[in-house]
Amino acid sequence: MKRRTARDTWAANLLLAAGLFASVGFPHAAEEAAPGVPASDLGGRVFGTGGRPAEGVQILAYHLATAETFTAVSNQDGEFTLLRLPYGYFDMAARPTDGLYVADQVAQVSELGNNFVEFRLQALNAAARADLRTFAGAGEAPIGIAVMSDQRLVEPSFWTRRKGIGTLAGGGAALLVLLTGGGSDPPASPYIP
Repeated sequence: MKRRTARDTWAANLLLAAGLFASVGFPHAAEEAAPGVPASDLGGRVFGTGGRPAEGVQILAYHLATAETFTAVSNQDGEFTLLRLPYGYFDMAARPTDGLYVADQVAQVSELGNNFVEFRLQALNAAARADLRTFAGAGEAPIGIAVMSDQRLVEPSFWTRRKGIGTLAGGGAALLVLLTGGGSDPPASPYIP
């Protein structure tokens, strides 16, 4: 059996410390939100009443907890992104040139990653409009419904994020220390050579 040297013990302890430190991780500037205001992005697509991607549609997101309204405008592909929203539930609406369309359900913005929603606009006749609820983030009566046809969390794999990489590094260092016997020698025995 090979005797461990002071260098082997030092190396094992260094690897263990590095692994434990890596599992805690460092905050990155891109991941830091404003102090006290955790935030996430909400992206998506909006399709007009004809079923095609709608350009120039103003998307409104009314945060139910803070009563703040956030806006974005869709591009030529109907895509939009609302940046740095606080976590929680949002009442949503879309405003193309012909009027306001309220969403048929609330959207949830999660702190776990990028959130995605997709709307399909449906105009309603005058009788059906009377039953539509109002949208707190706008001062006008809605003319239709923005049907939320898709809502999901778009998140990178756990193992490719900072926490996943730290877990792998910390686990690998702990395994290495276990396999090397912890880096410490047992006391010499006067009876066993």
